[in-house]
Amino acid sequence: MPGPGNANVHSLDALRDVRLALMSFGERTGTALSELRSKIDRTLAWLEQDRPLYWREQEREAYDGVSSTRIAYETCRMRTVGGRHSECIEEKIAHQRAKVRLQFCQHKCEVVRRWTAEAGQQSDEYRGRSGPLQRCLEEEVPNLIAALGRMIESLEAYADIRSENEEAAVSLGNDEDKDAEEEGKSPAKLATEESPSVAGGQTDSSHLKV
Repeated sequence: MPGPGNANVHSLDALRDVRLALMSFGERTGTALSELRSKIDRTLAWLEQDRPLYWREQEREAYDGVSSTRIAYETCRMRTVGGRHSECIEEKIAHQRAKVRLQFCQHKCEVVRRWTAEAGQQSDEYRGRSGPLQRCLEEEVPNLIAALGRMIESLEAYADIRSENEEAAVSLGNDEDKDAEEEGKSPAKLATEESPSVAGGQTDSSHLKV
């Protein structure tokens, strides 16, 4: 267990990796949420504005089609050929198709209204559920990234100071060892080390003739 004031950090690189992973997570998740919100907004705008206008216009044209084909059918039935009324099969089919088209457009208008309400409810539910994650990305993740950054800076400064102290201690120890070695030598040994070595062909001074 580390003592008070000691840093229990086994890998500074691991802290850097965690900080980078958080930054990547915040960026990627924020982008995904933003894109999803954009798609939801476009879908709602399409349902609330584009589709109602389109199908109301189609419904109006279908009413006109029913009216014009009915007039054509009735006009055809009033005509006689050789004293007989025409069956007006083509006009009758056209009128029936116009009525089917009108019913289809009316159904589409109802479908658009129903899906617009459903999409609005689903959008509100999504925003409510994704709100905590959005707040986490906007507040908690940046705060945690900043806290890790400060921690890394402090640990780097601590590591630099510790390295300098260790280098100074090693240098001081070397100097002390050298001093102790010098102090442990006898005067005779120092004198022997300081005097020049006697060559192999020379004799000792006590045997020299005067």
